[in-house]
Amino acid sequence: MIQTKKTRRINPIFVVLVLGLVAFILYIVFFINPAQVIAILSKTNLAYFAGAFVAYSMFTICSSLVWQRLLSCLSVKISKRKALLYTWVGLFFEATVPQLGWSGEVSKTYLLNKDSKVDAGKIVASVVGQKIFTMTTSVVALALGLGLVLINYSLPLTTALLIAFILSLSILGLSIVYYVSIKPTATKTLLGWVIKIISFFRKRWNPQSFQSKGEETLGNFHVGISQLKAKPRELIFPIALAVTGFIFEISVVFLTFMALGYPVPIDKVLIVFTLAGALQTVGLTVFGFTEIVMTSIFTFLGIPVDLSFSVTLLTRVVNLWFRLAVSYVALQWAGIKIIKQSGSAE
Repeated sequence: MIQTKKTRRINPIFVVLVLGLVAFILYIVFFINPAQVIAILSKTNLAYFAGAFVAYSMFTICSSLVWQRLLSCLSVKISKRKALLYTWVGLFFEATVPQLGWSGEVSKTYLLNKDSKVDAGKIVASVVGQKIFTMTTSVVALALGLGLVLINYSLPLTTALLIAFILSLSILGLSIVYYVSIKPTATKTLLGWVIKIISFFRKRWNPQSFQSKGEETLGNFHVGISQLKAKPRELIFPIALAVTGFIFEISVVFLTFMALGYPVPIDKVLIVFTLAGALQTVGLTVFGFTEIVMTSIFTFLGIPVDLSFSVTLLTRVVNLWFRLAVSYVALQWAGIKIIKQSGSAE
């Protein structure tokens, strides 16, 4: 009897995380003075730094309330507790899966659809609507930060052009999302591309069932978007919540600077924070790369390199490691709930 050896597959996400960690360590070795960093961190004001954790928690609460209100506009009832739970789960996938900034929305749609059997098209409409709010806020913040930096500082031409280029890409991405949301023909074309790609790799696959379900979901999605557009007054509150959430999220960086005893102009924080956020749209938010970019941009803007690294390190403790810890617990809890519900349904 011949025993076949099982081939071990390497997890690509694990590989990316390891490479990011290696790059980050090399950056520390060649560009950072560890003794200076330790000296800076030893002076950290723990009260301000604790406030950064509170600010990030408030950001998640605001984000969950935005989603809940948009679902309510579509006549979908969901508790605040469940919206917060699935928001945390979405944050876990955003932090761990290299993608084009949509893993959080996909995970929330999947979990809510599995949990309550709510029509997927309405859920997609709610998460896309929230995504438009988030992208719009980031574009405005990046444009404002770039304008203030150009007015107050003599920024190198190449740096200014790079920031302007990223701003242009962000505006383009927002425009594409909005266009696809209001044009059923655009989503129908995308569905056709997806079917062709799957058919190329799966020769014996019959796409009829997938296509019919996809068209039904997309039809309900566009109905949901139309319903949201028809209720502009009801969108005022979720938009205000989205802006408030953004303020809480960016406050993490401000409170970190305050914890280190270094007041920083708002323009620099806006530039660095929104540029780091823009990395998510191109799938480059893995550990290591974001830290290097944040430290480099702070340094380009005139902040000492060791202080830039310290601020980046403490900021990522909050919006990466704290997020991973809480969101992983939320992921396990949500999974247990769905498994129990599936078992009782049987």
